[in-house]
Amino acid sequence: MSILTINGNTGFGIVESEKGEEPLIQYVEELSESPSIVNVEVSHKSEQMYWTKVVHHLNEESIYERILSSGCMSRLPILIEKGIQYHVIFAPSQNTLRKLIHTLRDRYDSVKIHRRFRVPKYPFYSSLTEKQKEAFALAYFSGYYEMPRKAKISDLARKIGIKRVAMQERLRRVEKQAMTMFALDVLRLRKNESREKSLL
Repeated sequence: MSILTINGNTGFGIVESEKGEEPLIQYVEELSESPSIVNVEVSHKSEQMYWTKVVHHLNEESIYERILSSGCMSRLPILIEKGIQYHVIFAPSQNTLRKLIHTLRDRYDSVKIHRRFRVPKYPFYSSLTEKQKEAFALAYFSGYYEMPRKAKISDLARKIGIKRVAMQERLRRVEKQAMTMFALDVLRLRKNESREKSLL
């Protein structure tokens, strides 16, 4: 589950499944039965993905609101897997982050820091050109990256009004950017793991 936007007590997200539509149906049913949920709407359906709009009944601040009220920011999407929320948090100082972590630990049973960077990672989407953003958005929402693919490069190129080769090149450049950022993340993680082992 990925929460893409939050407006007050309403969140818009995407639920994905590699095991067909049954887990998606079950997930929505369980959400609807939760006492903390006021309403659940599914605005788009496929066998692998549901787009959901969920209205929450909140008696207190959500994790997202606690992060914002602490002076930090949470970068969307917020990922939820097996009941665990994963937040990417930007903090203006070490002290502000420390206070936020203490606040969350006072309220929740388990709060863990997965990774920490002194400088925020460069946002992937903002590093793309407008033409690359247009090509990537069209490809993604047309099902080009689904398995099996639901769109061909030639069809995507026709919709934008460019040649097939140009469309392919734009997507390759987007994919290269994404893979480069992923590779840098892997290298940072390995470096941190090596440093931790050397301290043992």
